[in-house]
Amino acid sequence: CYRDWSSDVCSSDLVCGMRQLRKYETLNDPADDWAYLAPARARHGSGAGRVLLTIFAALLLLSAFALLYVRQYTVTGVSMEPTLMAGDRVFYVGFSEATYGDLVIFDAGERYGLVIKRVAGLPGDRVAVTADGRLLRNGAAVDEGYLLPDALGNSEMAETTVESGKLFVLGDNRAASIDSRDVRVGQIAYASIRGIVTRMLRDTQPAP
Repeated sequence: CYRDWSSDVCSSDLVCGMRQLRKYETLNDPADDWAYLAPARARHGSGAGRVLLTIFAALLLLSAFALLYVRQYTVTGVSMEPTLMAGDRVFYVGFSEATYGDLVIFDAGERYGLVIKRVAGLPGDRVAVTADGRLLRNGAAVDEGYLLPDALGNSEMAETTVESGKLFVLGDNRAASIDSRDVRVGQIAYASIRGIVTRMLRDTQPAP
């Protein structure tokens, strides 16, 4: 090859260098970079979309849960004092199994409608109530911090056994409660239970 005396590089070397440069530019074409990055960005965008869709579905399920299972009940009367006062609101759900101490909403028939009481006995338990309203279960006194005792001593009930498929319920204000001690209510069937109280809101307005 001939040499360009103004340069120390042979013309054939220049040609080779040009070819190498074009090859490098071809290998590092920005269009190729974009073609590589585009699917990654698309995957990232698709992942964000799935997260948003999952959040939306969860919120939808929670809304459906609230509409289908959470109910509200407004307390009337004084039978659940001091735990609940007239006008208080409670929220209850209908898919849990009741146990000792739970507040349950149940259907007490046409005469009383929906009623709220506390579970005092499960099937097979032997329950009794002393004159001042204290609960005895299977021969042992039950610690009831919520109890409003009967100062007049009129709440006594002889021992009885809770029947299969039923619950024994009591009001916290024993002297003023119509509950499982009374034949008008009696032991309540599981089928009559509408739900278990999960939250209580106190009415801030004074009772009339």
